[in-house]
Amino acid sequence: MIYSRLLYTEHEHPHNDDGEGAYAIFSTQQLFGADCMPLEAFCIQKFAVLWEDQPDTRVIDLIEQSIILTILSPVKLLHASKGMLVVVYDSQLAGENYKLFHLVWEKITAGVMYDDWTLLLIKDTAAGRGYDGGRIFRKFARKILDNNEIGITEFTPDMFLFKDDWTHENVFGSAPADEAEAESDKQRAAPNLFDDDLDSWRESASEP
Repeated sequence: MIYSRLLYTEHEHPHNDDGEGAYAIFSTQQLFGADCMPLEAFCIQKFAVLWEDQPDTRVIDLIEQSIILTILSPVKLLHASKGMLVVVYDSQLAGENYKLFHLVWEKITAGVMYDDWTLLLIKDTAAGRGYDGGRIFRKFARKILDNNEIGITEFTPDMFLFKDDWTHENVFGSAPADEAEAESDKQRAAPNLFDDDLDSWRESASEP
C-alpha cells in the first residue's frame, strides 16, 4: 500500500491469527544521522510503524512533519495506542540533540488531527523490555526491532530495485563459465561511480 509521497513501503506484515501485530517497514532518504548530526554520505533510513488495529494514517502525517523538520533520523519504531504515541529512538541520541528531538516530537504529537495524543519516548535498547508503551507495543516491538533491518545505511548502487533485472545473464542469456567469470572480475574491479563523483565534487567545492 502507498501511504505517503515521502515514504517507500519496504514491507508490510499482516496481523497474526489473533488480529494483532501488523506493522509496516518504511524507508526514506536521509541526510542526518541517528544523533541528528549531518552525514557525509547520502543515506537511506528504514523504520517501522506498529499498528494497533487498522493503519492509522495520522501517524503517517506526523512522520511527514518530522521529515520536513529534519527530526526523523533517530526514529526506529512508532506506535499509536489509546491517546499515546510511542516513539522508539536510537540510543546514539543524547544531550542537547535529545532535548531538541523530544521538544519537536512533543509539539508534532500534540498537533495530531481530531485527537489528543501524548508522547512517550523509549530508547531502542529498552523497547519491549519493560511495562511502558501498552500491551501491543510490549508484545511485538522487540521482535520487530530484532528481526528487521532498521536504521540508517549509506545508499549504494547495489540498492537499485531493478538490479537483478539487468544482470548480464538476464540481458544476454547464459554465458560460458570463463566469460561469466571474466565479466564478474571486471565488475568487481570497476571503480565506485558514486565515490568518484563525490570526491570530484568535494575537491571542486574546496577550491578558492
